[in-house]
Amino acid sequence: MAITWTEEQKAVIESRNRNLLVSAAAGSGKTAVLVERIIRMITEGEHPLKIDQLLVMTFTKAAADEMRERVLKAVDEKLMEQPDNDHLQMQAAMIPYAQITTIDSFCLGIIREHYSRLDIDPAFRVGDEGELILLRGDVMREMLEEFYESEDPSFECFVETYATGKTDRGIEDFIMQVYRFSQSNPWPEEWINNCRKELESCDLNHMKDTAWMRFLMEDAALLLEELLIQTEAAMEICQEENGPEAYLPMLAGDAAMLKSLGEAGDYETLNGRLKEAAFARLASIRSKDIDPEKKAAVTAVRDRVKKGVGKLCDLYCFESPKEVGADMEGTKEAVFMLLHLAEEYSRRYQEKKKERNLVDFNDLEHYALEILLKEEDGLRVPSEAADEFSRQFEEILVDEYQDSNEVQEALINSISRERFGSPNVFMVGDVKQSIYQFRLARPQLFLDKYQRYSSEEGSYQKIELHQNFRSRESVLTSINEVFYQIMTKNLGNIRYTKETALHPGAVFCESEGRVGEKTELLLIHGSSEQLKQLDEDTADYTSREAEAKVIVSKIRELTDPDGGLLIWDKNLGQTGGYRVCQYSDIVILLRSLSGWAEEFVNILMNEGIPAHAERKTGYFSAAEVETVLSMLNIIDNPMQDIPLAAVFKSPVAGIDDQEMAHLMAVWKNADKKGQDRGIYGAWQHYLKEYEDKEDETAPELFKKLAAFSEQLSKYREKAAYLSIHELLYDIYEGTGYYDYVSAMPGGEVRRANLSMLVEKAAAYEQTSYRGLFHFIRYIENLKKYDTDFGEASLLGEENTVRVMSIHKSKGLEFPVVFLAGMGKKFNKQDAYGKLLIDPDLGIGTDYIDLEKRIKAPTLKKHVLKRKTELSALGEELRVLYVAMTRAKEKLIMTGLDRYLDKKFERYASVMRAHGQIPFSFLSGADSYLDWLLMSLSGKYSPEGILSEDGQDTGNLVMKELTVSGLVMGEMNRQVSKKLTKESFLRLDTKISYDQEFERGLKEALSYLYPYEEDIRLHTKLTVSELKKQGQFLDEEESDFLPTIPVFLREEVEEEKSGGVRRGTAYHRALELLDFSRVKTAEDLTAALEELKGDGRLNEESFALLSKSQLFAFINSSLGRRLAAAQEKGLLKREQQFVIGIPAREMDVADSDERILIQGIIDAYIEEEGQLVLVDYKTDFLREGEESILFDRYGIQMEYYRRALEQITGKKVKEMIIYSFALKKEVVINGT
Repeated sequence: MAITWTEEQKAVIESRNRNLLVSAAAGSGKTAVLVERIIRMITEGEHPLKIDQLLVMTFTKAAADEMRERVLKAVDEKLMEQPDNDHLQMQAAMIPYAQITTIDSFCLGIIREHYSRLDIDPAFRVGDEGELILLRGDVMREMLEEFYESEDPSFECFVETYATGKTDRGIEDFIMQVYRFSQSNPWPEEWINNCRKELESCDLNHMKDTAWMRFLMEDAALLLEELLIQTEAAMEICQEENGPEAYLPMLAGDAAMLKSLGEAGDYETLNGRLKEAAFARLASIRSKDIDPEKKAAVTAVRDRVKKGVGKLCDLYCFESPKEVGADMEGTKEAVFMLLHLAEEYSRRYQEKKKERNLVDFNDLEHYALEILLKEEDGLRVPSEAADEFSRQFEEILVDEYQDSNEVQEALINSISRERFGSPNVFMVGDVKQSIYQFRLARPQLFLDKYQRYSSEEGSYQKIELHQNFRSRESVLTSINEVFYQIMTKNLGNIRYTKETALHPGAVFCESEGRVGEKTELLLIHGSSEQLKQLDEDTADYTSREAEAKVIVSKIRELTDPDGGLLIWDKNLGQTGGYRVCQYSDIVILLRSLSGWAEEFVNILMNEGIPAHAERKTGYFSAAEVETVLSMLNIIDNPMQDIPLAAVFKSPVAGIDDQEMAHLMAVWKNADKKGQDRGIYGAWQHYLKEYEDKEDETAPELFKKLAAFSEQLSKYREKAAYLSIHELLYDIYEGTGYYDYVSAMPGGEVRRANLSMLVEKAAAYEQTSYRGLFHFIRYIENLKKYDTDFGEASLLGEENTVRVMSIHKSKGLEFPVVFLAGMGKKFNKQDAYGKLLIDPDLGIGTDYIDLEKRIKAPTLKKHVLKRKTELSALGEELRVLYVAMTRAKEKLIMTGLDRYLDKKFERYASVMRAHGQIPFSFLSGADSYLDWLLMSLSGKYSPEGILSEDGQDTGNLVMKELTVSGLVMGEMNRQVSKKLTKESFLRLDTKISYDQEFERGLKEALSYLYPYEEDIRLHTKLTVSELKKQGQFLDEEESDFLPTIPVFLREEVEEEKSGGVRRGTAYHRALELLDFSRVKTAEDLTAALEELKGDGRLNEESFALLSKSQLFAFINSSLGRRLAAAQEKGLLKREQQFVIGIPAREMDVADSDERILIQGIIDAYIEEEGQLVLVDYKTDFLREGEESILFDRYGIQMEYYRRALEQITGKKVKEMIIYSFALKKEVVINGT
């Protein structure tokens, strides 16, 4: 069914020959519009473009892959209509190699093509992150050692100023901070030089022209202007009937003072006037005719104004201008040295990378820029290489433009045609969803263009896509109500107006059940004493748990089979339909998973609700991973107490607490002169002490220690010649630890974690470092710098509630969204560091008097602190927008706050200007909940929200819940659990309550298995696992064999790669199609539509199919053979098999025990009493690469042949692979 585009979408799709900025709101169909634009550019008009004349840049590989798939599918659809169109056939063939790519990949291509312009080896590679962390640490350590040895007074001053604790970690962090900020700039050296120049002169005349001083004056003017507006509003209240008119003279004086402060033209004047600022005491009013509410409103406003002026004084007021300059002068030596160290570190790091032929991701962008720009007459101008790219690309399309940085902007500008008078850059994004400031994204680039570009037709145009095709109107109206008031130009950098707001575009069928419900805000309130008791006195019940309990209750209500929320499911029937909400429809979004996710998942699971949180942390702290890493540590050096104790206490050595205490007691009582005093010394002493006598206190201890000593010695020998991943395999098998963790609760994930460690070891072996010692350093540095992988994930399509971070949810949508933790305070730590850095304002630090041992923040640091806080709040505002816009059917927000009653009172009198909340209110928020309460002020009452159904505020329902009820319910549950536990504890373990069972148990435990050698054999293997032994993994088939766990291998992606999904789609279609009925392209289209309509082929699979490729297959000689066989009933498809093959024949063991081989045969037919085996492949291949299929799938086809002959008793005369990419059949062998 053809898509009906809105007028705005059509304008985006059809506009040409201009720089076009598309501001695409959440759910506005951004990707669909971008794909349609590309399709029309390469298929329409007299001279349609070729796909290689477009450069499409995305920020993730997953986004690039999805874009490529969608473009390929659209071209295939066109080919079905015009099968003889040579241009379309060429585009379909070129799409796999088109420049639809990430920015990093594009830069890498530039460098590969033009490496001769750079001083690098053409055989360079992109370094592994762990390897680069090691290298950075080595470079930093060597550099600091040299500076310490030099005894440079400036360096000593720097260390005295910035050192923290007893290590260099603090100063290393400061140097890396400066380095990191410099690298986000197109010209790092210039950025550092500008920071240095700014400090060269510290007098006020020089400072007034600096960016940071301009920010100070603008910020002060903004605050003062707002305080003046509030004062004037209070004066109007005084003049109303029954108003406190006696306050007017004092308020008039306040207004005059605020105007005077706002008119200060420079800092010196502002500073002087702030020091003199004073507020007259309000007149006493005793008249009963005065309205008490109006009187209270005026006094509340004046109190806020006084606090606002006081805050301004705290921020920017100094004793004298000379003090400002003196403080800045006092920081120069240390800051200059910091900048010098950052420059020196950068130089050395670059040298080390060149020595090892490495580049990192910063290098990719800077090297590409070096190729694309050259210097002429002191200016940087595009090079010949840039001109080549400008001629090649008719248009540059940039997705998620709001997340670009200055380096990427310079890259795009260097290859655009703007300098030739032909702007040709298409940029799409949503600045309201720019949430990657921590990665140094610059949303200001988007905003600058948004303000400069015109909505009218022209060379520099902007178009708004504000219709939302994702969410119900009830969800959108609640989002709009909140953001109309809180997203302002002064805080979020963009004003939320009718043009930028969300307009409903999705169509939902009507229903008599629960649909289209209003957004809910569930507030959890308890007194400070109650919440303190929850957090401190009750070990197993916390304030977070209180919030989770509320969510549990709501989930049960939503999923109630009889009265639950109805969800529109487009896959129901042929046209879609309603069904009751399931767990898999629900997501719980959190600002940060740390400390929250695990607790939420545990509570949901304990309450019988399946839940899963996919974390990017927790891998290294997993018990099984820590144990194996400890084992590696003691293989490298056994004289390490902590890892040795960890292994002793683990199942690997099996030493219990009493044995460990006894071991150390024996050591303590021994004569230890000249001996090691650690656990290793105790171990070795014990082995000598009891070599010839028995230890009656711990009779099993000697055997355990001796056995482990022998085992460790063998591993230490093997470490000299085995690779790390081979050593890990040996440890897993030799200790039995892999099998042990598999049998534990959560064994599947634990096993996957250990397998992931092998993968990381294999990745390490591809780096420039070698050996066990460096691998341990590699892992330690990954832990040190928080480069965690997250525990291995095995989540598929289960009916499970997902718990994820808001950042992870970006770009996704969910029927029901719980936005939890709304009361959690914002993290403002970035504004409180010893050193603050801003890409525009430079470096701000404390003035430290080393002689007097005192420190104080400089004025510049005050300014940077203010900007950092405001930038962080702006980011939080955008994060909240992203979170709320994920919901399709229902949005529920939950928040706990111990001072809820005070906040109700504080926000009861929020004044609004043009419908927006004042900046002074917004910037004082400490949590998302504060902003919600501000936006809803005046629409609720404490009594209303405490009612059973809550209070309807118009577009949102507010309900307050008390902690006491939650506590009582939990206490009852705990009492019940305790009674059950105590009944077991009263049993006497010395008494045998069932002697017959005891005898049977002893017999079972003492039984010796006669076939011990065979237990190490894999009893069952899949064909894919066999291929791993020496050949390429067939990812398509692995999707059909769910017994193989799938780990994350590249980016943080929840879904499988596009190639796997495409292969799955093709296999499903080829399993279901009736080849004998498909004669024309129209027949194929009808057949596929029928399969989708009756639900046998899902929407995603249908979207991934290329009809032209399928029709080419059906029309091929192989396709006709399959059709003929199907008519005779001689075609078999998707045939699962399990066959037994002696281990001896497979060269895995000298045993006759049979190993079961499991697999699925795509298809086979019978011809003249013999069989033809067929396998489908969707791998991307170029013409002439048929031999790759032999290499990849030789083992697979041979096992298929053997299985088929064994099962049917008939001979396989021919084995054929059909390649959809090549559109041809490849015969593996024949008779």
